[in-house]
Amino acid sequence: MSTAPDNLRAEIITACRVLTYYKLVEGFGHVSARIPGSDHLLITPRRALGLVAPAELVEVDLEGRQVGGEGRPPLETPMHLAVYRRRPDVAALCRAHPRFIAAYACAAEPLQVAHGFGTNLGTVVPVFRQPFLIVDAELGEGVAEALGQGEAVILQSNGMLATGTSVPEACVKTLFLEEMARAQLTARAAGLAPRAYTPEAAVRRRGMDTPNEPVRAWEFYAAAAEGRL
Repeated sequence: MSTAPDNLRAEIITACRVLTYYKLVEGFGHVSARIPGSDHLLITPRRALGLVAPAELVEVDLEGRQVGGEGRPPLETPMHLAVYRRRPDVAALCRAHPRFIAAYACAAEPLQVAHGFGTNLGTVVPVFRQPFLIVDAELGEGVAEALGQGEAVILQSNGMLATGTSVPEACVKTLFLEEMARAQLTARAAGLAPRAYTPEAAVRRRGMDTPNEPVRAWEFYAAAAEGRL
């Protein structure tokens, strides 16, 4: 029997709907979370997130062994496992394919934070420089190494992975990352030069509305995705 509480399952399903509604995922992507009080994870199955049902959520241990759920673990489960093993502060992960982040992924270019929302992700979002799906432990460890103590990482020729202290936070960071990428690419296309935050300025900006900013964003995104607006 699964040890995952119902509220965690509900948050993961809501994140699936949010990421789908805002077109940050289509056929591919996944959401995962630590199960409180255990060394197990709950992760979305090998299926488009917009189609995932609660019973399909997969429970795995930190070695990747499936211990519950009707679905099959996604191919990139090793990436999630590697991050959780290295980062006890991370409680949830969102893996997506945002279209503007894809431009940075194609170029394997780190994203220098130049938008206020982006300060929720530090001052720079690094790149894991391998153009492959993260299907084994070696590649998973490479992603975790590139992420380091950061908030998110861009996957070369692929997409991105965002961390969170909760499923809502990881989901919101994913949307904020895409919003920042869109704004900065638009500025570049107009011949403008985005001005990156300094570490000191990023800390100050992030602290101005923490923790309210991510919470307000999650409430809005969830309401929009569920047709409650």
